Amino acid sequence: MRLVAATNKDLMELIANGTFREDLYYRLAVFTVALPPLRERIEELPLLAHHFIEKCSKEFEKRIEGIRPRALSALECMSGRETCVNSRT
Repeated sequence: MRLVAATNKDLMELIANGTFREDLYYRLAVFTVALPPLRERIEELPLLAHHFIEKCSKEFEKRIEGIRPRALSALECMSGRETCVNSRT
């Protein structure tokens, strides 16, 4: 059996507070992957967008050619890292 668990909580802090079982932590922490949130690796956004466009294009058998620069900018704004301006140009 394989189990994949993910959290955005500090489990060591939860163990110290008594709200997470230490024995369970050590059973789950066999292999840890620390992945920063997307807002901290915004340069990967175009690659991810194109990956999911290609995947959906195949899955739904639709021809999707890409993503417009304005749409990509909107995604970057939603990441919280860019200053967003509501322009209708």
